[in-house]
Amino acid sequence: MENVTITTTILPISNETDNINLLSVFAADITLTIIACTLSFLGSAFIFSAYCVVDSLRPENETRRLLLYLTVSDLVVAIGNFIGTIRFIIIYDNKPFYANSGEELASDSVCVVQSFISATGSMWSFFWNTAIAIHLCVALVYCRHGTWSRKMKIFCHSVCWLLPLSVAIAAAKCEVLGEDFAQVTGTWCWIKSSLSRSDRILWMIISGKGWELVSYFVTCIMFLYLKGYMWRQRRRFNQHRFNDVSLRLRAEDENYLYLWLIGYLLRIWGTLRFFLFVTGNSSNVKPYADINFALVHLESFGDSSKAFFTFILFCIADKTTRQILMNKICYRGRGYEKILQSLNAEPNNTFN
Repeated sequence: MENVTITTTILPISNETDNINLLSVFAADITLTIIACTLSFLGSAFIFSAYCVVDSLRPENETRRLLLYLTVSDLVVAIGNFIGTIRFIIIYDNKPFYANSGEELASDSVCVVQSFISATGSMWSFFWNTAIAIHLCVALVYCRHGTWSRKMKIFCHSVCWLLPLSVAIAAAKCEVLGEDFAQVTGTWCWIKSSLSRSDRILWMIISGKGWELVSYFVTCIMFLYLKGYMWRQRRRFNQHRFNDVSLRLRAEDENYLYLWLIGYLLRIWGTLRFFLFVTGNSSNVKPYADINFALVHLESFGDSSKAFFTFILFCIADKTTRQILMNKICYRGRGYEKILQSLNAEPNNTFN
């Protein structure tokens, strides 16, 4: 166990000698994180079930399989944040804390392991999010027939799984993972606060924020490009749906374009706090302290709930998946082929 001396930068206090109970200060964030993680657990279970029940009845669906990998990544993030929050409750239960007092606190092994899990899962999520955007662009515009070659699949898995894992291992090897004290995260651990400011910023970029910003940029560009491409296809060839243009995609696969929007809305709050930290505006100076403290609530829910909102978009908003699942649950007599035929005969107005 490593003892470190820290200075808090987020607690809304008026006197630096105040005796603070961290559980009472972060009660809302703890609650939001646990709720969000629980929703992600349930959402992931539904997505896995939908993949087994629905996609086993379809021809090979590359896009849906990529979604499965993304869901695994988001589930790992939720597991890590859940472990970190439970640890936070256990460690700081009824323990007095004196703001800016130089009190020595510990970065334990559970905190380090949880940091490794959360950082790895987050980077996996960014990489697979980007991979889905690139896949949609290639399948819709450049290669409308066939599937990815074996070499391309191996390359994609190597980059999306092994590169983030290597970065997280390097961070653990350099002993930079540990207690963050909610300076940039919620009630879980990430880059430990005992490092120098420049080292913390560097490792935040390397082990998460840098990849996140790249993912945002690439997916946003792909979204705008593909939206423009489909607009031209509608005007020139009267092709309104993805499956009208490419044999590799379904009509509902247009929903995948909105993965970037889910990521933006859920994770932008942590990114804003990161920029506040980089610019030095996350200290106990109004109005930045109040803004930062409000952003913690949004980050606590958003960072841990992505799998749940992915479930809503791809199991509830996906008409084919929704109706087949309802058919299975309600034991109605309509088979998969009849449902698919009826859906193909209907105009698709989802997200148009």
